[in-house]
Amino acid sequence: MLRHVFLLLSLMILYACNSVGSVSKGESAQTESSIKAVTMMFECENDLSFVARLEGQALWAFFPQQTLALEPTRTASGAKYQKAADYVWLKGDNAMVNYQQTLYKNCVNNRQEAIWQDAKFRGVSFRAVGNEPGWLIEITPNVHVKYLTNYGQFETVLPYKEPIETEQSSLFELTKNQNTLLFEIINKPCTDSMSGQKFASSVRGQFNGKAFSGCGRALF
Repeated sequence: MLRHVFLLLSLMILYACNSVGSVSKGESAQTESSIKAVTMMFECENDLSFVARLEGQALWAFFPQQTLALEPTRTASGAKYQKAADYVWLKGDNAMVNYQQTLYKNCVNNRQEAIWQDAKFRGVSFRAVGNEPGWLIEITPNVHVKYLTNYGQFETVLPYKEPIETEQSSLFELTKNQNTLLFEIINKPCTDSMSGQKFASSVRGQFNGKAFSGCGRALF
């Protein structure tokens, strides 16, 4: 009898250990998959600028001449990513960079431009913004067009449809359920009314009859 009880307890302990191990692995996988990539746009002295993107444990540095996959390395402060002699040492929005035997001590993340570069990584080919109230449009070819207004509080995603093209503009006419988005991308330089940032294209349109206008640029 005691032998059977001991055997039963052993099986229960073994099952419990295996179950805990399985949950831990599942939670670990879920945690890793939920980590979002982070895009930064660094501007350094001596006219060096490059995009850096954190994906998982690696940092991809898109330098003008080449792209490097840098691995994390131990450091007393910040986060340092390195490959051979090249490295990017992050400290908040600042970085120290050693690239092609040249040290750049004062690299700063341009947060505004980083948003546009991140959209490019997400497959957005054209992005437009405007004010009063704040709105933005992101076009992902053959997938969808995203329209956000009221500074991101309201979002509508409409199926992509090829625009009507002319020499000077592209006209989009999109509908989904009760929503209609009409907008035109015009080949005319534009300056943002609040930031003063310059863009290659002007954008004007209507969402459910409400007019908006602003500026935009192609990402690829």
